[in-house]
Amino acid sequence: MKPIILTLLKASIAGVLIYFILQQVNFSEIKEIIAGADLAMLTKGIGCWLVLCLLGALRWQWLAHAAQVPLSYSRSLKLAFIGFFFNNVMFGSTGGDVMRAYLVTQNMTENRWRAVLSVIVDRVIGLFALLSIASVVLLSFESTSPDQFKAIPGLYTMRRLVVLFVIVFVCCVALYMSARARRALRIRELLSWLPGQGVISKIHQSLSLYRTQYPAAIKAYLISIPLQIAGISAFFFIAEAVGSSLALRDQAIIFPLVQTATAVPIAPAGWGIGEQLYGWFFVRFGDTLAIGVAASVLFRLITQIGFGLIGGLVWIASPDRRHK
Repeated sequence: MKPIILTLLKASIAGVLIYFILQQVNFSEIKEIIAGADLAMLTKGIGCWLVLCLLGALRWQWLAHAAQVPLSYSRSLKLAFIGFFFNNVMFGSTGGDVMRAYLVTQNMTENRWRAVLSVIVDRVIGLFALLSIASVVLLSFESTSPDQFKAIPGLYTMRRLVVLFVIVFVCCVALYMSARARRALRIRELLSWLPGQGVISKIHQSLSLYRTQYPAAIKAYLISIPLQIAGISAFFFIAEAVGSSLALRDQAIIFPLVQTATAVPIAPAGWGIGEQLYGWFFVRFGDTLAIGVAASVLFRLITQIGFGLIGGLVWIASPDRRHK
């Protein structure tokens, strides 16, 4: 009963956010903007998103191999598309990751935690790379155009939060990788006070593999940079297609922040949250609310619904569905 109530609650939140957006913009205007989208720009956006998918499958394959989980590139790519499909029926833009984790462990009799953790590490490295790009762009923007930077409401606070997150994340990873630092901080003793010691032990054992396979983690991070640039470029071209005047630099700030927020499992595929945030950011960067909402809707129709339909066809034809 509780899962049903939680599902209804999250769907209601998405509905309220979408309703709130529609009170601020004319739905007919949004449809008109999307209908007049530039096909050449849309093609570029789709191409960039396809590059993201191809690189993402390679990144996960590397991380899975580092965790001693057998995973071919073709299967990694297939599960990535199936993940797009399940993003549309599960909550948050990470809903498909749950299905990826389930399917990759389906035929495994041991070390299943390693496979699950490879999916989590894949997502974490991706988000970290995305926010790393945002932090570099924010710092560059502030140093090269300080007056313009200060003129955008809330941007200074965002820059502080993003840069702080990146620094804290790097410090936490460095501490975890260092046995000496863990002993000095008595991490093991602190963790022993937490409930669920069995789960914590499995997570620790699985993550420990990456301490000895850190070159794979570094490779995964490095490939995440062009991967995330492809994602930012995809959104930039789709926004350009609906008439956005924002520069690539602006989208390199907006896209990472919104995508990180929509990863929180509140609404199916982040619907409602993304439209609210993209509209909010577009207005502050000098564009219109209608363009921001239209760009968000079209981006999701292409990358979530469009690629999700491809993933659905892959899922229907997949032996994984019959074994489920």
